[in-house]
Amino acid sequence: MRRYLNRIPAQWAEMSTSRRGVFLVVGAVTLVAVMAFMALAVDIGVASLTRSQMQSAVDSAALAGAMEITNALSTAGTNVSNVFAYAQDQARTKAAAVAQMNNVYVNSAIDVTFGRRYYDTTTKTYLIDWNAGASQTNVVKVKARRDGTTKSAPDAKVPSLFGIGSGGTTIRTEAVAFIDPRDMVVVQDFSRSMNFDSYFTDEVATGLTKTQIEDALLMVWNDLQPLTLGTMTYTPQYFTHTQTNTSITAAVTFKGTSVAVTSTTGLKTVKLTYSTGSTQTFNVSGTTTKTGTYTGTGRITAVTITAYKVGSTTQTVTFANHTNSAANVMAAFGLTTGNYPYAGGSWSDYITYVQTGTALPTYGYNEMYGGITYLCYIMKNYPEHSSNKDLWKTRHYPFQACKDGQQLLCDYLTQLGFDDRLGMVSYDTNHRMETTINDTNPAFPKIDISANPMTKDYATIAKLMQYKQAAYYSNATNMGGGMKDAIAMLDTYKRDGSRPAIILMTDGQANTIDAGDSTALPAGWNWNTMFDYNGDGVADFSSTDPQITYVLAKVKIAVDKGYTVHSVSVGSVADRNLMKAVAWLGKGYWLDVPAGTTVATMSTQMQDVFAKIASAVPPARLVPSN
Repeated sequence: MRRYLNRIPAQWAEMSTSRRGVFLVVGAVTLVAVMAFMALAVDIGVASLTRSQMQSAVDSAALAGAMEITNALSTAGTNVSNVFAYAQDQARTKAAAVAQMNNVYVNSAIDVTFGRRYYDTTTKTYLIDWNAGASQTNVVKVKARRDGTTKSAPDAKVPSLFGIGSGGTTIRTEAVAFIDPRDMVVVQDFSRSMNFDSYFTDEVATGLTKTQIEDALLMVWNDLQPLTLGTMTYTPQYFTHTQTNTSITAAVTFKGTSVAVTSTTGLKTVKLTYSTGSTQTFNVSGTTTKTGTYTGTGRITAVTITAYKVGSTTQTVTFANHTNSAANVMAAFGLTTGNYPYAGGSWSDYITYVQTGTALPTYGYNEMYGGITYLCYIMKNYPEHSSNKDLWKTRHYPFQACKDGQQLLCDYLTQLGFDDRLGMVSYDTNHRMETTINDTNPAFPKIDISANPMTKDYATIAKLMQYKQAAYYSNATNMGGGMKDAIAMLDTYKRDGSRPAIILMTDGQANTIDAGDSTALPAGWNWNTMFDYNGDGVADFSSTDPQITYVLAKVKIAVDKGYTVHSVSVGSVADRNLMKAVAWLGKGYWLDVPAGTTVATMSTQMQDVFAKIASAVPPARLVPSN
């Protein structure tokens, strides 16, 4: 072989050497190309990774910024003059901070913008107005930019390993987050017990002191003015009956089971007649005693006085007609039939209430006539609007607390501007969607939203409650019926894409249902799995009470339709266990105003309750920009 190779022509050997040089050049060029492609691939990879990181960061930042708007609105103090400007500042700060946590720079001043997403009834689609300004913001757009030319700046272009052109890669990403609008129905308890904290009642233990109830009564009295009750004063007085015979005047003040007797001459005997018809006679010692208090064994309806004649210690005069009758009481206080102020009740009926009522003696107002006991009479016996046209304007509790709460909810939603809609249902013995006010009272507005019971006209929804009173229609508590109407309202009027919710309120216990309705629980009902609060596999709430199962069955219907149910319990007799179960099943909040709360505290707490519900917006979600 060596001998053969030595015979290769010299020119061929020279060509072999030159080809090796060509391969070196081609290899070098190819290597440069490969390295260039590798650099380009790395650049693309880095850009893609950076873009992905930036997109994730702005997604998180936009969601955080949107939620921060509602948080800022609910926590802004009274010293904040422009709450939406404040909320936007807070949202900018939060969005930039969340982006920074993801190692992405966002300029809060220019990269965070706001808009308002709303439902267009014509196109039946949601649109975004990016010119909404500094009010009613429910959309946040967050941009992340790597387009700066200053290499040391946080928004500088992504460095390029390939090193061609601008010396870096420009990347821009953005995300838009918004809060879903809500369609909400407030279900208000209109039963008679909604005034129990504002008068003396023995139907329930309110937990309030006598002074607290008297303070509440005074508010009702002031709100009813002008109100003329004959010669009765606001502070009740006992009825005194006076007779005169042969220059002798005798008077009897009736105090229930006792009487105070006075005479201008000495008393000889005082005979008491009780409501049962039995009598008891007291002999007075001596001949000069002119006054005395005589306590009997029952309610005293009449008194017969025997008194000595003027200047005599043996001759007497008898006053046999000191009668504790409605006619005598009316005459004593100037209460004629023609001056009774309202359609419901009468002076004689009021007098019977004062004389026989069981609550007034407990609070020291036994058989006392005046503004305080008259207010107790009308709020217990005639609270309906058809009977009393003026109670709507009084601050009676806990109904007034619910009024205040609903007004605050409407004010908050107005301020929020999140395209939420609100409707109202009330329940008592019956239930109805509240849509109209058409009263002859000139103080009442004319309202008719029956065509669209769920509305963004929150001021109108507030008025539907403002002009109502406890037991406006009737007395009982058909809680399940109220739920039925709330579900029906959402079924008919909710918008596609909205978050439906029901706010169920009560101060009492369910005590009636719709005629013909079933109280049976739906198939598959399991207390242990549905009401296991602590996760131990055992129900923390269950009941066989048909009134309770009636309510819970309606809540289950709402839940199965995707409706959130919040519950609010207020007052001393509310079934708190049931209301907690309602919210648990309804996947909502249970909010409680404790029993025995003063009226002032109750109003504050109820406003806090509605503020919490109003600010409990759904979690923000991302949406394409348009």
